[in-house]
Amino acid sequence: MFSEFLNKIICGKSEELLKKIPNNSIHLVITSPPYFGCRIYGNETLGRESHPLEYVQKMLSFTLDIKRILHSEGSFYLNIGDVYFGTKGFSRNKGNYSRKTDQHYQEHLIVKPDGKYLQYKQLLMLPERIAIGMQEQGYILRNKIIWEKPNPLPSHSPDRRYPVYEYIFHFVKSQKYFFDLEIAKKLNNHRDIYKINIESFKEHQASYPVSLIKPLILTTSKKNDIVLDPFSGSGTTAVASILTNRNFIGFEVNENYCKMANKRISETILSVQNQLLPNEF
Repeated sequence: MFSEFLNKIICGKSEELLKKIPNNSIHLVITSPPYFGCRIYGNETLGRESHPLEYVQKMLSFTLDIKRILHSEGSFYLNIGDVYFGTKGFSRNKGNYSRKTDQHYQEHLIVKPDGKYLQYKQLLMLPERIAIGMQEQGYILRNKIIWEKPNPLPSHSPDRRYPVYEYIFHFVKSQKYFFDLEIAKKLNNHRDIYKINIESFKEHQASYPVSLIKPLILTTSKKNDIVLDPFSGSGTTAVASILTNRNFIGFEVNENYCKMANKRISETILSVQNQLLPNEF
């Protein structure tokens, strides 16, 4: 079954598909899972929990499976953003600050505030809670990368600063792992702050850009290694893997996104074969 996953986006639930991957077989994992209480993509198995700490625990069940399949010299990059308790501050936005996805936040049924951790205007610190939980699972956190977005989506609020960044955590499972600092320097990817624009892909409005992912692949994997994205979305990680001469595996629960990603992958392969897009390194 594992060989049937190679260089494909498989439509299905990640929590089930991950169990079919052998121990220590994946060289690199790069993913951005659904965030708590944000967009509705369809067929969600993550992100629509009523309590934010339920989301943390569900994320930690994924990361535990990923630790099992991650190669001893491998790396795991987790891109994840934070949210505010309640409406996230978006459903109250009007005019130029309104969003097409406002209703997604309004439709999310969450627990009532408790006046402590759960209270309105509270930034929930979910990325940090997940990262600490992963450390308890035995992961080693090597970097907390800041992805600064020069073109962030509107997030207006009159009583706080505008959020313009997300975390990308770099985890490993052993003290000896593959990392090429010289390539990182050559790519200007050796510092822990990246300033890269958001690039949505067609109807998937929360995809991360290929330019963000390619340097991560080039610095922490080797040619023909396997790169896994268990929340593939529009297939950006797979496209970046093709462009860097790596194999890939992608899982995605949304059938429409599966079709979109596989079409995008086919077009990328054709462009590379026709030398319209260069493979790197």
